[in-house]
Amino acid sequence: MAVGKKSFVPRALPMACALGALLPGLTSCSMLGGEGVKWPEDMTGKNIVGISSGWAFVEADVDLSNGTGPLSDPIFGGSDVGSSTTDLDPVFGIGLKYQRYLTNNWMVGVILEHRIFDPEATRPLGADVDIDDFGTNHIILDARYQFDPIDKAERFRPFVGVQFGYVPEVSADGETRYDAIGPLGIGATTEELSLEGDSFFTLGFVAGGSYLLRESMTLDLGIFYEYALDPTEDQLTLQPYPNNPPLNGASTFDGELLESGIYLSAGLSWAF
Repeated sequence: MAVGKKSFVPRALPMACALGALLPGLTSCSMLGGEGVKWPEDMTGKNIVGISSGWAFVEADVDLSNGTGPLSDPIFGGSDVGSSTTDLDPVFGIGLKYQRYLTNNWMVGVILEHRIFDPEATRPLGADVDIDDFGTNHIILDARYQFDPIDKAERFRPFVGVQFGYVPEVSADGETRYDAIGPLGIGATTEELSLEGDSFFTLGFVAGGSYLLRESMTLDLGIFYEYALDPTEDQLTLQPYPNNPPLNGASTFDGELLESGIYLSAGLSWAF
């Protein structure tokens, strides 16, 4: 398999329902002995650790330019520029967090997430680009305001917050399929591609709530919108399978990608 020297890749952040089967059991067990518990009057100085998962609705805008090689040749139905939007279907995701209450309402922390998604095939040029499942690691700085309990039992505290994220790198493999040209089917072939994306930053806004299951243990539900602060810029390199003339030369493109999406999350947290 040929490997591109430098390239770019769609970024997203999907999270899947890894805790879907786990949370109901944990929740029911944690409710034992939880009758009558309520939030402490002051959480200042408390530390929080937690685990979460969820679901995502994410898309990426892809822009390619300055193409070289057969894929950019109009003779074979190509173009040296192209744009497209693809959905990034969530496959799996998990997050680990540490937070600390600076006051009873203000808290800051760090979240580490691993997200895996499967991009739908897209067509920014004269060929279908299909990228395999791939994962991204996210380092997120989190700051949020947690309101006082709003229910009579004093067990539910809503929150809002801001998240600033960093993704060190992204890598993925896939293939590009050329259409056949003319009655003889000239140009019908497939190219392998390898993507090595550089780092990028994200900004997100979160809202949700924490329900006290028992002393020092909460169920956390949230929704947040996240987007890349600027497009990722890199080079995409495509190398055809051997013995497929006339498209037997590598193609390269300067690429930009901008992703955004809505994420749903659910998790458990412990205070100490």
